[in-house]
Amino acid sequence: MEEGIEIKQRIAAERSLKTWRWMGNYGDPTQAAAVANSAPPCVAGEVMFTFNGNLVPAWMFY
Repeated sequence: MEEGIEIKQRIAAERSLKTWRWMGNYGDPTQAAAVANSAPPCVAGEVMFTFNGNLVPAWMFY
């Protein structure tokens, strides 16, 4: 039982930890912003966009 409780607590803690995630390349900043605003929404400082030619690579912290 203790092992099951430990596993459950560890998984729940991992889900609540935020981390930077690679979200892929988007065609324009509007598409990347739409993803950032979807649930769970990213708040100020939790989104990083760069421009690479016609692509908008995005990282989001959630």
